[in-house]
Amino acid sequence: MPAEAKDHERRGNAALAAGRYGEALAAFSRARELAPSDPSLQRAMMRARVHLIADDPTRLAADQVDDARYEAQTLLDVEPDKKAVYLTALAQLSLREGKTDDAKTKLDEALKADAQNALAHAALGTLYLARKDGAALAKAEFAAALNSNPNHFGALVALARIKANEGDLAGAVEKLQASLLVRDDAAARLTLGTVLAQQQKPVDAILHLQRAVELDPKNIDALFALGQAFLSAGKLDEAERALSAVAASRPDANVLTALGFALSRQKKWEQARSVFDQALARDQTFAPAHYGMAMALEALGKTDEALTHYRVVVSLGERDKSLGDITRDAEKKIAGLTADPAASASASARPAAPFQGPLGADPLNSRR
Repeated sequence: MPAEAKDHERRGNAALAAGRYGEALAAFSRARELAPSDPSLQRAMMRARVHLIADDPTRLAADQVDDARYEAQTLLDVEPDKKAVYLTALAQLSLREGKTDDAKTKLDEALKADAQNALAHAALGTLYLARKDGAALAKAEFAAALNSNPNHFGALVALARIKANEGDLAGAVEKLQASLLVRDDAAARLTLGTVLAQQQKPVDAILHLQRAVELDPKNIDALFALGQAFLSAGKLDEAERALSAVAASRPDANVLTALGFALSRQKKWEQARSVFDQALARDQTFAPAHYGMAMALEALGKTDEALTHYRVVVSLGERDKSLGDITRDAEKKIAGLTADPAASASASARPAAPFQGPLGADPLNSRR
């Protein structure tokens, strides 16, 4: 083997031992270019690919599944000392195909072979997380993975999402920041930006969401979250641009309503009215769109039409208690607009509170 190929092989083995499986595969590929007939390099590439699948099967294309299964099974037969890793890879392939019972059996066997294997614990956590009421078991498995490997990227991100769902936003931020020290990843940046927005830290959120968009320019969820963060931070021009770009490819009620509020806060009332109209055409039961439409109509002097939409908000709020804040705001608006003319004029003269629409929504789930 040429000296340069040996150097690439050495780098690949070091990366594999450190859990940097993509880097290991790249290094072994360079080595094999220089020594194409060396069987040890072929085996090393197989080993790196299978570790990569055990760690993150989403990187595998659909037409590569059969090859991946063959390589994992072959390595399981000839390298029993790494049985836990190869069983985990086979389990990940079963999970990908919806064969959860087979995956669970393989992961149990993997942990019998190596009770401390971080890859197996993380994969088992992912399996539990997909089950109803499986969050506690998943949390324990991800924690076990991190106990074995504190830098396991997938476990850090998954545990952060569990903590965020539990309301432990500070804990989620801590895990996500740790994950980014391991790998600069668009999904992790998006999750961190979303959590920071929930903590009412839009400026910090913007930094991570901008990076998420840089890393994955086609990620509409990241661009939507960025637009919402701009709106929350009062960066209205930037919010309008980002949300307009999202609306061009995903014009649902949630996106259009956020864009409508970006326009409203710039006092572009006629444009805002048109956008809210589009939102309501897609979902007549979306209370924030009715509220935004009412605000725009009120600003345009169409009081009776505005009242109609404020009343719809109140009606929807009676059936959905999660709309409490917006319902109370609508009730105050109705009271002000239906008071005596002098009081109504005085109320209209006062600037409305900067209601920002569904900014607290999680762009990963489009909650309303």
